[in-house]
Amino acid sequence: MTRWTLLLAAAMAVATPAAHAGVAAPEVVDERSQADAQVGVISALIDNGLHERALQVLGEVRAQGGKDKRFDVLQARALHATGMSSEARQLLEAHTKRSPRDALGWAALGVVLADSGDIPGSVAALERARRLSPDDPVVLNNLGYARLAANDTEDAIRLFRTSLERDPSQARTRNNLGFALARLERDMEALQAFRAANPEADARYNLGVACANRGDRPAALAQFNAALEAAPGHPAASAALDRLLLEVSP
Repeated sequence: MTRWTLLLAAAMAVATPAAHAGVAAPEVVDERSQADAQVGVISALIDNGLHERALQVLGEVRAQGGKDKRFDVLQARALHATGMSSEARQLLEAHTKRSPRDALGWAALGVVLADSGDIPGSVAALERARRLSPDDPVVLNNLGYARLAANDTEDAIRLFRTSLERDPSQARTRNNLGFALARLERDMEALQAFRAANPEADARYNLGVACANRGDRPAALAQFNAALEAAPGHPAASAALDRLLLEVSP
């Protein structure tokens, strides 16, 4: 399974005395609109893999006085993606202390901790994020991933299913669900989950990987062969099949 991605939520509205009175505060609206635009640009850079450029833009925004708390999370995401996970973790730990009710901060910290191998810390951070944003499908998926890494497979399956109830379009979550089901040898259910997110050959390949991960070589061989039947020459299935056959050859 690949490194997770987090989705940024919309900007949190800031109540002002003028807003309570029903009168717009132009300077506040302008600052907020500018911050929203900056967040959108930086998010797009990160989502397109331009992490160093995102860090450069963030530096420019901060130099111009930008102080939106979302910038911390964006910077941490970009740092983490460029391999500076320790710096990302320090930034997010400081951020969550300053803003303990920011679900995005806890969610991002959970991802960094998981990718750094701190699964208990990841679960704790993502549980905080879920309490603050219980219906966020990305938080639910990431928490399910952390639970799966902690071998809480049944709980992971429940979290993946709940995430898909909130947003059925998540291919990543369907694949995660498939791997969790296959770990419990519920292979037909796993295949259904993989098929919902992939073409038949890729679904069979994913199930083959899941079977190989649990040490079931015969099942893995069968699935890789099925992938090649569905798509002759499938490169990943072909390579995986060759590796398995080499392992079992005398």
